[in-house]
Amino acid sequence: MARILHFADLHLDRSFAGLGMASSQATRRRQELRSSLKHIVDLALELDVDALTVGGDVYEHARVTPDTANFIKQQFERLASRPVLIAPGNHDPYVPDSPYRRVEWPPNVRIFGGLSWQPVQIRDDITVWGIGHTGPAIRESLLRELRVRSGETAVALLHGSDLTSVPEGKATHCPFERRDVEACGAAFVLLGHYHSLRLWPDDSPKCGYPGSPEPLDFREDGLHYVLLVDVTREGVAVETIPVNEVFYRREHVDVTGTTTSDQVRQAIVELAQGEEQSRDVVRVELVGQAEPELQLDTIALLSGTAERFRYLDIVDRTTPAFDLEQLQEEATTRGAFVRKIEERLATATSEEERQKLENALRYGLQAFAGQEVRRR
Repeated sequence: MARILHFADLHLDRSFAGLGMASSQATRRRQELRSSLKHIVDLALELDVDALTVGGDVYEHARVTPDTANFIKQQFERLASRPVLIAPGNHDPYVPDSPYRRVEWPPNVRIFGGLSWQPVQIRDDITVWGIGHTGPAIRESLLRELRVRSGETAVALLHGSDLTSVPEGKATHCPFERRDVEACGAAFVLLGHYHSLRLWPDDSPKCGYPGSPEPLDFREDGLHYVLLVDVTREGVAVETIPVNEVFYRREHVDVTGTTTSDQVRQAIVELAQGEEQSRDVVRVELVGQAEPELQLDTIALLSGTAERFRYLDIVDRTTPAFDLEQLQEEATTRGAFVRKIEERLATATSEEERQKLENALRYGLQAFAGQEVRRR
């Protein structure tokens, strides 16, 4: 039997700019990603695994520093003679200036640095076949090319896109079909690329994405995992082990009927669930109809509540408490303004366009009512 611990998509040195974090907060989050790698190595030692496999995107090539590369090396050195097998992904491809080529890795680390399948024997009767990205946009179906040797018990390791679940509008990387999983002959295919846990088929998995060990944005809520895979000639047993220390949450606060910002502030504080400081990264969306006299200043709300959370983001998605149907009937400049915005909202083709139009409607009606216009 061979016991393998598998993870992927850690994304060390991620910027977190898209979340709007301050520099100090983003630095803290990057440090937490490093702690996650330490935890995974600790787990590999505790479970006495035969190999640690990595399904790519350990770091982000555009931002990776020599310090981070040395940190990864030091962590993998802790595993001594246990093999660490890495299949580079689209964010950490095996390119000339990659740390995969420039760092002197310890003997136990094997990086699959080419577009051909290579075998590594981790036990007398168990082999890992691996392959890696040599650039950020590999479109070939590499799994389709794998054929495990007759009589061999093997697992495959790669970073790629399962074509049955590609997010809309996203490019595919090393795409494969599930029939390729069946045809390659591997007892199990260890994968990276998608950031949530996916095992297929449910009852007796033949392939699996562990997901990112730590969530990276608000789409990645809930538990995050590594996979413990026991491989024998008789079959494969897969255990999912939750490892994330940080949780991302999206919450909604309905301001309908609320007349003071203090009420909104208190509702946000209650989301900390009584903790002195929540360990969660939380995005609060203010929704509902805002009364004209309610001042929703998100900066002021943050200053009075952010200390209760690891990180807090407040987004104003409220609509003004005006009777839009009645306003559209007005033979006034205000009525013409509302009709024009509503016409454009009816044909909006993106969420970004809709948000801009809703903001324009809100600001315009506040101005018509002689109210102070505050940016959302």
